[in-house]
Amino acid sequence: MKILKLELVAFGSFTDKVLDFSVEQPSLHLIYGANEAGKSTLRRAFTHLFFGIPERTADAYFHANDQLRIGAQLVNDNQEEFIFYRRKGRKNTLLDVNNKALDEDCLQAFLGNMTEAQFTALCCFDHERLRQGGEDLLNGGGNVGETLFEAGTGTLKVHEVLTALDKEKEDLFKARGTKPLLNKSIRVYKEACKRVQDNSLPANQWSEQAKKLDDAQQQHIQLSQRLQIIRAEQHRFERIQRTRPRLQRHQELKTELADLEHIILLPDNANAKRSEVQLGLLTAQNQEKQAIQDIEQLQNQIAAITIPETLLAQKMTIDDLRGRLGSHQKAARDLPGVRTEMRTVESEARALLQRLYPQFDLQDVSTKLAITNPQRDSLKKLAEKAPALREKQHSFTKRFAELTEQLAQHNAALEALPQVPDLTVLKAALARACQHGNLEDIQLKDESEVRRLTEKAEMGLKQIGWTGSLETLEQTALPKMERIEHFERRFNDYEIDRQRIKERLLDARQRNERATQKINALSWAGEIPTEETLAKARQGREQHWKKIKQLAVTAKGKGKHKVEANLSLFGTAESSPPLLDNSDKKTLTFDDDEMSLPVKKKGGKGEINELYQVFEDAMLFVDDLSDRLRREASRVAEYSMLLAEQQGAQHEQEQQTKKWHTVEGLITHLQNEWESSWQPIGIKPWTVAEMRSWLNESLNLRQQASVLRERRQFLQERQHLIAALCEELTQAITPLKAFLKGTILTHLSDLIRQGEVCATSVTNQQRQREHLLLEINTLHREQQRTQVIQQHANDALKEWQNEWEKVLMPLQLPADTKPETARNVLNDLDQVLNKMDKANGLRRRVDLMRRDAELFRSDVARLAQKIAPELVNELAEEVVPTLSNRLNQSEKDLTRYEQLQQRLQVEQQRLAHARQQLQISQAHLQALLEQAHCADLTALEAAEQASSRKKERQRELIEVEQQLLEQGEGMSLADLAQAAAVVDIDQLPGQLESCKEHIKQLEEERFSIDQSIGELRTLLKQMDGNAIAAIAADDAQLALAEMQDLSTRYMQIHLAASVLRKSMERYREQNQGPVLKRASELFQRFTLNSFCGLKTDYMGNHDQPILVGLRTPDNLVIPTTGMSDGTRDQLYLALRLASIERYIEKNAQMPLLVDDILINFDDERSKETLSILGELCQKTQIFFLTHHPRLLELAKETVPNEHLVIHQL
Repeated sequence: MKILKLELVAFGSFTDKVLDFSVEQPSLHLIYGANEAGKSTLRRAFTHLFFGIPERTADAYFHANDQLRIGAQLVNDNQEEFIFYRRKGRKNTLLDVNNKALDEDCLQAFLGNMTEAQFTALCCFDHERLRQGGEDLLNGGGNVGETLFEAGTGTLKVHEVLTALDKEKEDLFKARGTKPLLNKSIRVYKEACKRVQDNSLPANQWSEQAKKLDDAQQQHIQLSQRLQIIRAEQHRFERIQRTRPRLQRHQELKTELADLEHIILLPDNANAKRSEVQLGLLTAQNQEKQAIQDIEQLQNQIAAITIPETLLAQKMTIDDLRGRLGSHQKAARDLPGVRTEMRTVESEARALLQRLYPQFDLQDVSTKLAITNPQRDSLKKLAEKAPALREKQHSFTKRFAELTEQLAQHNAALEALPQVPDLTVLKAALARACQHGNLEDIQLKDESEVRRLTEKAEMGLKQIGWTGSLETLEQTALPKMERIEHFERRFNDYEIDRQRIKERLLDARQRNERATQKINALSWAGEIPTEETLAKARQGREQHWKKIKQLAVTAKGKGKHKVEANLSLFGTAESSPPLLDNSDKKTLTFDDDEMSLPVKKKGGKGEINELYQVFEDAMLFVDDLSDRLRREASRVAEYSMLLAEQQGAQHEQEQQTKKWHTVEGLITHLQNEWESSWQPIGIKPWTVAEMRSWLNESLNLRQQASVLRERRQFLQERQHLIAALCEELTQAITPLKAFLKGTILTHLSDLIRQGEVCATSVTNQQRQREHLLLEINTLHREQQRTQVIQQHANDALKEWQNEWEKVLMPLQLPADTKPETARNVLNDLDQVLNKMDKANGLRRRVDLMRRDAELFRSDVARLAQKIAPELVNELAEEVVPTLSNRLNQSEKDLTRYEQLQQRLQVEQQRLAHARQQLQISQAHLQALLEQAHCADLTALEAAEQASSRKKERQRELIEVEQQLLEQGEGMSLADLAQAAAVVDIDQLPGQLESCKEHIKQLEEERFSIDQSIGELRTLLKQMDGNAIAAIAADDAQLALAEMQDLSTRYMQIHLAASVLRKSMERYREQNQGPVLKRASELFQRFTLNSFCGLKTDYMGNHDQPILVGLRTPDNLVIPTTGMSDGTRDQLYLALRLASIERYIEKNAQMPLLVDDILINFDDERSKETLSILGELCQKTQIFFLTHHPRLLELAKETVPNEHLVIHQL
């Protein structure tokens, strides 16, 4: 199954977030998000999508619970697609695209019926699980079974679970222990049983005391009934006494309300409304008076204000002059300084011109020394170009001479070098020898490996007890693993049946023992009567009666026969009635009868009297037995139930015993069949698990035989190859012996080294010759290029000289003037021109300042003539401030006028509002008078008081009636009044006191009866087989129940540990080979070849194989306890990924969710891990979540672009 698309419609902080995982090629989906971006939320979304959002979720902080939605598009291996959504709820949470409920089986078909726990364990993998897996490797010491089981199932802390189970089992029971709980319970049970036997006594006079207890209990019931009747009478008198005053008050209120019937009821707030209307009327009158006074004052203030309209009309002009006044005054201050600066600048320009051109004046500069900007730029460029042109001409002339000399030296050296021999044959031989690697080292390793494999195979044959050769084992037809698994399933089924039968047999025995113990405990308090005993006693009584009648008829004419009659007709000796003595024997004479009655010979009349006595005793025994059945009904019922349980347990025990023997016979037959299946290969088999291991070892030895045969063949082929290469190299080196210092050697590595020396020497000589030829050609080309460039430099210098003479003409300078001198003259001339421009600008500024001053004075005089003629002769600088002050005062008066007008308008509105409120208050007051039918305020106040008094009496009447109903205990008012009327109020206290005294007397009698009942019960407990024995019996039952619980728990723990260990061992046997092989390859890559692989070994006191690493280069064995934390993490990761690959091979693929497992990995190991995940994504879909941007860079460097997809949260 793959996820094509994930929609976080509303989940956590995501809203309408869509992640598209549909790509053409299998890819590693790397999901990156910074902290708080929602990476953890996304991880939970995967699990909640498949298995539902939990009842309490931490992802509903942004969206409401009922709004949470997650959607996805899935595709299975058959290319069937499934689109669905998940909402939060308790049922019908799986929806289709139309929000219709779907069956969960639709989704489970894509999940392969995987549970949430299985999905989390197998398909979700994060840093914490990686660290915990490494710690489990350390704690478990590398046990192969535990390690493979944890990695394969995703289950963590298996070693801790086994340790905890073993510890709990030892805490429960040890064969020779005393402290474990089950040992303590057994000891307590035995001690309690011993106390029961020591303290059990026979019962005496139990029936008599039980009868007294029944009589006392009947008296207790009669007294309780009489007390109930008298208390009811007392309660009735108390109710009458409690309600009588309120009934009297109820009658008084009804009479008073009848007198107030003509009073008009006014609203509850009538008094408040009248006071409110009166207050509003008074307030409106005061507001009217105050408003009239304020209006008169404002009108007087407005009349006192005068506004100069002419002055206000010139406000903009005055403001403009006021703004210009500052600049006018500043210009007047600056004018003398500007004039002085203008004269200074002109003097400086004239002096500088005289130093350059004494014959010219400032007026001649613009005519005789005029130079355009293009001419100025040309002069500067030519001046800058001159040094480079001269330097270029000089340098290339010098370089041409140097190249000529070097060319002659290289030609002489080339002529002195010898000719180089051909290396084609030697290089071909060396290439063929080197392409196979270090063959001699490989040969040594192959020889060592062949010896090691041979020794290992021989050791394996000895370990499995095989007496033949490895080739014989390889050719022998061994049973199939399926055949062994078939026997194992049958043995397991029989073992399960036997265990089930054993549990049921133990349960039946325990139930039988418990029933027997409870029956004995009941019997310790005296024999328990039963219906069978009563029927037997009645039968004996009837037989005696028949004998009496028969004896009365035939006593005179028949012979006498002595017959034995004992009391067994009425029960056993233990159940004899207390009226008979078990040892008493009576002699009677009957006619021929088969009854067994104890009798003694007497006269005829005496014999009849004795028979009457026996019959009377039988009658009393039957009556007493019947009474006991009634009194001890609960004990009889319990006894009957225990007998039925005991018989059922015994029957179950017999049935399970038969089944046990049947299963044992089947197991024996299966064992014979198992042994016969191994006879063709001459082996007496061990157990199925041991033979499974034996078969695995045999198959491994077969594989080792195949590997050994291949290794030997490879070794022989490599030896032939080395000999051929040595011959070829010897022939190729012989023509080049001149380049060797000694003779030609014989070993392949030596020949390769000598060939490389020859090839290196010849190659160096060839390279030297080629280098000289290359240098000569390079120098020759550079000489020609230098000669051309030298000629171009000469031509460029001549052209520059011609242009230079032309650009000097406007400055009237000679042709031999140097570029530096010309630049200085041009710069000084520019200064003269700048100073002349500055002087002209200052002159224009002086003229402008003078014109602005005259215009300002003219504007001020014209304005003063219009609005203030008295200021016409004043200075403009004084007139402007004066007009400005007058304008400010006029504006303040205008503002004051407008404010007074606004206040006047407000006061007029307030006056109108006060008069309106006055009319409204008068209307409200008139309405109140009409409502109460009153003419004035005084009558209105009296009406309000009468209405309030009538309402108060009505409320009180309702309250009294409510109290009477509450205290009347469900009786109506009429019933209460009728009950109170029939009782004399004066006699009521005496009647109550009489009831109390009677109740007190009865309670004392009942208390006395209760004490008698307690004493009788205590006496009966003492007679029930002794209290100590009863307590001991209870302790024994508690201990037995505790033993049952503890033994059940012990069996559960023992079975759990055994099943877990067998499951791990079976998983190890089935997966050890392929998983360890792949994990070894991955571990070597994860550790960057620091470890060359993994293997199983036995170290120290371990009786189980453990997993160890092989350290390069000498295959040093390193146990997991000797590895670093990071290496253990990488070992667990290798095992985990290898197990996932094997799971995918046997099952439908499922997405793998990996969350930041590379936190403690360095860059190189992270790159290798990402590379492996990139390879694994070809087999299953992988989501890698991270918040480290560095991992993005490493993934881009390592994983091919076509197999990497990056998603940004």
